[in-house]
Amino acid sequence: MQKRIFWLTAGALCVMALALAASSASAAKPRSAPIRLLAGTFNPSQGETLSLEPDLIAPDAEASASGYFILQFKGAVREHWKQQLATQGVEFLDYIPDNAFKVRMNVAQANGAKQSPNVGWVGAFQPGYKLSPDLKRGAQNAYTVRIEEGANVAAAVAAIQATGAQISGGDEDILHLSASSEQVNAIAHVADVAWIENYVLPIKHNEYGGGVIIGANTANSNGYDGSTQIAAVADTGLGDGTPAGAHPDIPVARIVAINNWPGKADICFATVQDDGARDVDSGHGTHTSGSVLSDGGASGEGKGVAPAAKLVFQASENWATLTPLCQSAGEPTAGYFLTGLPDKLKKLFQQAYSAGARVHSNSWGSSVAGDYTANSRQVDQFVWKKRDMTVTFSNGNSGVDNNNDGVVDLGSVGAPATAKNVISVGASENDRQGHWECDTSLGYQSHDLYQPNKTCNDMGGQNILGTAGQRWGFTANPLKDDVSAGNAEQMAPFSSRGPADDGRIKPDLVAPGTWILSASQNLYQEGYGDPINPKLGDYAWDGWGMPRNEFYKYMGGTSMSNPLLAGAAVLVRDYYQKEHSLNASAALVKATLINSAHDELDENNDGANDNDFPIPNNHEGWGRVDVAAATDGQRKFVEEGAGLATKAKKNFTYNVGAGATFKVTLVWSDYPSTEVAALNLVNNLNLVVISPSGKKYKGNLFANGWSKTGGKADKVNNVENVFIQSAESGAWRVQVKGSNVPYGPQPFALVVSGTQ
Repeated sequence: MQKRIFWLTAGALCVMALALAASSASAAKPRSAPIRLLAGTFNPSQGETLSLEPDLIAPDAEASASGYFILQFKGAVREHWKQQLATQGVEFLDYIPDNAFKVRMNVAQANGAKQSPNVGWVGAFQPGYKLSPDLKRGAQNAYTVRIEEGANVAAAVAAIQATGAQISGGDEDILHLSASSEQVNAIAHVADVAWIENYVLPIKHNEYGGGVIIGANTANSNGYDGSTQIAAVADTGLGDGTPAGAHPDIPVARIVAINNWPGKADICFATVQDDGARDVDSGHGTHTSGSVLSDGGASGEGKGVAPAAKLVFQASENWATLTPLCQSAGEPTAGYFLTGLPDKLKKLFQQAYSAGARVHSNSWGSSVAGDYTANSRQVDQFVWKKRDMTVTFSNGNSGVDNNNDGVVDLGSVGAPATAKNVISVGASENDRQGHWECDTSLGYQSHDLYQPNKTCNDMGGQNILGTAGQRWGFTANPLKDDVSAGNAEQMAPFSSRGPADDGRIKPDLVAPGTWILSASQNLYQEGYGDPINPKLGDYAWDGWGMPRNEFYKYMGGTSMSNPLLAGAAVLVRDYYQKEHSLNASAALVKATLINSAHDELDENNDGANDNDFPIPNNHEGWGRVDVAAATDGQRKFVEEGAGLATKAKKNFTYNVGAGATFKVTLVWSDYPSTEVAALNLVNNLNLVVISPSGKKYKGNLFANGWSKTGGKADKVNNVENVFIQSAESGAWRVQVKGSNVPYGPQPFALVVSGTQ
């Protein structure tokens, strides 16, 4: 590029200096933040607006009359700013990034709010903000609609019905309905409608050993077996539905309750036939329960992670016929589905919580490719209110390699695993050290497609495992020819990957999820003298391969990794109770498991333990759970119940020896987000770790698996880590700052390892 040279007179230089000074003063003035919605991002202070479809913009009169607005403050939210407006009748609903809220107020209050010195902008909450970006359109589709908290639900229902949409079910402020595209747009104009998303049928996360790999045997031998804890499992059913018939290795004395949730006809289910709490189809619920807390068979087979814990079971699967809205071409129109999962998930969690459970295991979800859904919000809301309830969710089994590059694609995590306050669990490979025994007394041929025309005896008493190409259709190596189990350092290819749509790291952790041996349901089993299931005209599913025996079979999926991690959470709570007389918060349990996790070495399944994808990553999150390390007593912790407000901070000092591996983990159970927000973090805390020589490490700034200096603070995750591979000797300072806390004060948990 040709340079231009200008000669300036002294007067011109003086004028230029004044102009530069004015420009500098202008630049020093903080630029107001944008509004970040899923519908789009705009900066109202710059005169920007969001481009919406014309029929999704409310006329001025309608917008003013709706009573819903976005109110943006001029900076990080201070509690007294909110209180000043609340005294004038402004009702704060959901936080919207950056520094804004959805509020309910009348026109006079809105005009008053605009005059506040702390308010930067007030604008109408438009109908176009309420629609999920991937909303299906057409003649008729199934949708979930959430009514705004505190609204008149009956009036909103009447207004929705007036659009011609057909409401087919729901509970309280959650509705299920069928509607056309035009009707959906009309529903968005109903003032009290907060959100509209596709209805996605929840499914089990199984496909068609925790003792050694995650360290449960060591933790158990050290005295942490779950005996002080009650775990809840929400799943298909449990054995024959009674405590006495649950499973021989889940004794009556350890069953607190078995609850039946039959559900009812709804948007997807034309009819539902209640079969009680029996596990009559896949045996999924019995299997997941066994992984959490079975005390194992005669030879120790199928032992759960927390073999002395008590159980609250919540059965939700029943035979149902599908409505046309949820039928897929070529698929059966009737079968076993999770009909009993309530629209208001707090009812499920509260039942377990009231029975004493403080870990809740969920191996189900909806395939939504990273969306933060109404269910995600509900889970976050429950944990925010009940902060000692650890909730785990399987990440999903939507891992694929669509571009055939031999690496599993990102962005497939399901919901509610996309929630912030859960532990979302991916699946790594199981390794039983070559022991994949099947029952040689079974004379029939395996029903597993990858064991064609083979009996157990034909296979020499050992199940044929199959490869990722054979089992899940991967066509490019190294995935295609990778055996489905046998390397604990590898991820399972089918495991759904993160990130969440707003960029949060998902999954949080992984546990083994292929060829997991656990409890069988003992109903309708082929070869053991049982009759066939009259509904199916067939026997129950054998799981993967052929069963180990009458009481234990193999299954796989993130459904199977999730209960192993839930069992680990039980042991962590057991540890804190026994050693510190502490009812550990969900944040402390999560922080402890993350701080002690193991970085998988072969996430891309290429057969080399070369750590091509060091933590944190969206294959394994923060690594594979190691409950032996989590309960070894080597970690220091802080349960900060008082919490932090905006601009407040807490400082902690730890002495570290030269060359030690020093790990600091910060976790907080965040305030629930709104589905309309493009970023779902509400209360933003920041972790800063300062070395004895003054080097600063900010949370989640990593290179090659270890923290690095520089960079910007994380504004996305409610988990922050600083991991120092080889520490300086001396006093390290750990600082937790309240960067922006719209709904405070925000409690947090801090876990530190590697100290003297």
